[in-house]
Amino acid sequence: MVVRLAAAAAGAALLASCASLEGAGERLTRRDKTAKGAGIGAASGAAAAILLGKRKADEILLGAAIGAGIGAGIGSYMDAQEERLAQIPGTTVERVEDDVLLVRFDSDLLFDFDSAALSESALNILDEVAAVLREFDKTAVVIQGHTDATGSEEYNQRLSERRAEAVRNQLITLGIDPARTVAVGYGERHPVAPNDTPEGRRLNRRVTILLKAKAR
Repeated sequence: MVVRLAAAAAGAALLASCASLEGAGERLTRRDKTAKGAGIGAASGAAAAILLGKRKADEILLGAAIGAGIGAGIGSYMDAQEERLAQIPGTTVERVEDDVLLVRFDSDLLFDFDSAALSESALNILDEVAAVLREFDKTAVVIQGHTDATGSEEYNQRLSERRAEAVRNQLITLGIDPARTVAVGYGERHPVAPNDTPEGRRLNRRVTILLKAKAR
């Protein structure tokens, strides 16, 4: 499924949350078992995660690991990549900006509960993802792990890191240049749903891949 966001709408959403992003990471580490204000927290957390992923992608691009950029055709380049990724079962692709895609995976599809070992379905999904990334090789690849709020913050942080690293290692095994990639774990800090329901916790257990194109 492809979720297309107009550039203005995406920019407005990020700008609206930027005022609170400086302290969002610290605030979101406080465990709110009662889920008061969970909707606002989830929106800020999702925006913060995207912003942090873009910064990581910029670090890769500044390191000149990807070589020559795309140039004026960046929009059509990302269009084609988005279309290919959206055809992979178990993925949701969001166009965050003209040069940025966010690929979402349900962690329950990639990992068993409380595990960082890739499932059989994960291997099949990542095999298809890697084929697209090999073809579209002018993007930085930021793998982001997230958990729900069950368990301690410290444990969730480690689990998210291990899951992101497992995805990165598998992509490297499948031929993706390690210099294009980075794995980051955010634990429970950036929820996309309240953690007080089973469905909310399921949505928060996720892995995302942020792809940012090198313009030049």
